[in-house]
Amino acid sequence: MKNPPRTIRIGVLAFPGCLRSSAVLPLDVLRIANTLSGYRPAAERVRFEGLWLGARGEPSLAVDGLSFALAPLDGARIDALVVPGIAHESSHDLARTLDALAPEQAALKAYAAGGGLLVSSCSSTSLVARTGLLDGRRATTSWWLAAWFRQQFPRVALDAEALVVEDGACVSSGGVGSTLDLALWLVGRFGGDELRQLTAKIMVMDANRASQAPYVADAIVAQAGHPTIERARRWLNARLDRSWTMAELAEHCATSQRTLLRRFQQALDVSPVQYAQQLRVERAKALLETTSLPLEEITARCGYGDAATFSKVFKRWAALTPREYRQRFALVR
Repeated sequence: MKNPPRTIRIGVLAFPGCLRSSAVLPLDVLRIANTLSGYRPAAERVRFEGLWLGARGEPSLAVDGLSFALAPLDGARIDALVVPGIAHESSHDLARTLDALAPEQAALKAYAAGGGLLVSSCSSTSLVARTGLLDGRRATTSWWLAAWFRQQFPRVALDAEALVVEDGACVSSGGVGSTLDLALWLVGRFGGDELRQLTAKIMVMDANRASQAPYVADAIVAQAGHPTIERARRWLNARLDRSWTMAELAEHCATSQRTLLRRFQQALDVSPVQYAQQLRVERAKALLETTSLPLEEITARCGYGDAATFSKVFKRWAALTPREYRQRFALVR
């Protein structure tokens, strides 16, 4: 009788506020890997078993209409535990959610004490960091949370540009799209690189990408400790196609124009007007890369009356590195 394939059990921790896609996609990737593994020589086959686990003793959990049937994490016999990303609108919103996830933090510490492989995705790296398990370790998270994360968890060696970071029994990935990269990493870890590469091809994914850097938009990196900046950013993002005044922005942020200017200079080293220009450039980049809209319409959507004027602004800021941004803004002041 032939030996059955080696079985690898992967648990996904489902919890209130988790990103549904981040909790489901890893198991879908593992299912694809199982199919492909079936075509390999018997001695090289692996079989992934995926299951959703809970830390609160409940048999099921509903997240925004999607129901997860849960087994208890405590006592689960698994080879790795995936912690999906956390749904949030801002870093302050994320911090509040973390406060409400005390049962999950306790469960993660108990699991890690047994030496299990702990895999976090996107913003959930902050949940693992809250437990202290990442102190002194390298990790990554969604690039736009980097500044906030460093302030909250200074003992973690954050590599915000990396897509997947492995440090001992702790593995982390970047933005929500890197959940797929993380799942492929699991395939490679337990099934070998050949299976990982083949699974990536079937998924039409680049199996060799390693950095978040090409996706970073400096204008929307979350700035820690500045709720006024985040409030202003959301307001400006909703009005990039229209004009506004400093008085209107200050009123929305419940502060004076002078204080608002000072906050922006302290946090971002730019004025609100310069920051709005940067946001508009980031929007134009996205529209140019992902749509076939004519330049005139892109210009209008970015709040400029004619393409020539916006072209000057775009050329001024689009190609600058973060350091060059700061240097140029300093010269403007």
